[in-house]
Amino acid sequence: MKQSYPNNLEGDNPVPIQKVALIYGGQSGEHEVSCVSAKYLEETIHAAGFFPVAVYVDRQGVWHWQESVSRLANENVVNPSTLVRLGDGVILRSQSNSVKIDFAFPIIHGPAGEDGSLQGYFEVLGIPYAGTGVASSAVSMDKALMRAVFASVALPQVKYFVIENPEQAPVDEIDARIHKTMQYPVFIKPCNMGSSVGVHKVNDRNSLRSALADAARFDDHLLCEEALNVRELEIAIAGNFPNYITSGVGEIKVRHEFYSYEAKYIDPQGADLLVNAPIDSKTRAHIQDLAKRAFAAVRGEGFARVDFFLDKNSGTIYLNEINTLPGFTPISMFPQLFAEAGKSGAEITRLIIELGYARCARLQKLRASSR
Repeated sequence: MKQSYPNNLEGDNPVPIQKVALIYGGQSGEHEVSCVSAKYLEETIHAAGFFPVAVYVDRQGVWHWQESVSRLANENVVNPSTLVRLGDGVILRSQSNSVKIDFAFPIIHGPAGEDGSLQGYFEVLGIPYAGTGVASSAVSMDKALMRAVFASVALPQVKYFVIENPEQAPVDEIDARIHKTMQYPVFIKPCNMGSSVGVHKVNDRNSLRSALADAARFDDHLLCEEALNVRELEIAIAGNFPNYITSGVGEIKVRHEFYSYEAKYIDPQGADLLVNAPIDSKTRAHIQDLAKRAFAAVRGEGFARVDFFLDKNSGTIYLNEINTLPGFTPISMFPQLFAEAGKSGAEITRLIIELGYARCARLQKLRASSR
């Protein structure tokens, strides 16, 4: 559904930005997805009127300046580089070259990319960047913290509990708690991973132990969440707190038991992505309102994708999670949803950069007042 957008966002004015460091790859299990997202963003950053500077982060965390983004991780060249502040500017430099950077656009999915750590580095450098800030990124990456924030403002969620130190947690006690609070089936999820990495649907006690063991490889805090018979709905959102715009509502029609990593990225027939979910206008408006409330609850800024469950039996809408660095591949829902709502890839990329610049200018003014 096409829609018009208000002109009250902070990112509505031209910004003095030329070179944008596009930082991709990273040390998480979503490394390959990040490379594909970066290639698409490289094109839209250029189309938006900026000059993208590709920076590949390898699996060991070393940064490498590239001539351009490579979709395949092993096609990126070795060229160790650093991003540093020198005088009044931020410089990307390698052994043989250097360039002044005006803006950072991280598209590293998962830990050390969307969990606030990279955002904190940009804050220390004093460079404007795309997406949410340190606290919002950290809270939204950690499913336990995020759900606690949602609960504090009475946003609807499925039943869940947090499992601490899962490698030592007694399976019998977890099984008993499941029977007491929600019943099987349940999902076991690492709190600090994305793209369904380490996620298992558990139908009984027999499969609980192996699910806990595998999920514990990725995090020392797990989420146990009731698995209802649901439709999976998604919405794109952009803006700086508290002024947001949203797309229409999309739907993921999964052909696997759930929307696993395999269904997302390995099996080309794993799911159908619908940019216009077949729902009524009242439900659509309710989801758009909940998305704004959820993003405001974590004081979100920049852009995100917000995911929901629609219970097939009761019709109840449940908030699932906020993804503060959603996929930016040509088939990813975030750019597709905004494209369907009337914003091209270049337009939404420009808006994200303008929002990041406006956020940085606002915070620098506040910090200057405190000195």
